[in-house]
Amino acid sequence: MKSKIIYLLPMLVVLITGCTKKYTDPDKWANDSGYPIGMFTGTFVRIHKNPVTMKSDTVTAALKLTLSTNTGFYISGDTTLHAGSYGSFKEDTTKIWFNDVTSPVNYTAKKTHLSGTYTYTYNRSYLLIENAVKSDTLSCVYHFTKMKY
Repeated sequence: MKSKIIYLLPMLVVLITGCTKKYTDPDKWANDSGYPIGMFTGTFVRIHKNPVTMKSDTVTAALKLTLSTNTGFYISGDTTLHAGSYGSFKEDTTKIWFNDVTSPVNYTAKKTHLSGTYTYTYNRSYLLIENAVKSDTLSCVYHFTKMKY
């Protein structure tokens, strides 16, 4: 009888420990670490400089961006100039990579997609995302403000 109790006691401890474990939402943990996670609203600005005339053509669109460690990213809003899209992302302290699953593979898209490598700055309320590959003729910048729940 004692040998059965000796074997059952560790199993009982494991069972109790497993049942009392508290779930921690990874999005809440990421907010505490200073990474941009949550819902943001703001504008997308694309500036194209004509290399011949040296004149700039600027377009803007109002967008909403959701960044979640559980579901990835989702961008919506004014989709006349910027594509509404979703996918996965990863980030470090200065760069963020977007893998847009809606971005066309075999042809050039007519609308801008949030896809590829970007640099970002974030101060827990304002998020600035810029294309990491600098170009003389094209610049894409996202200005977002964190939404309050």
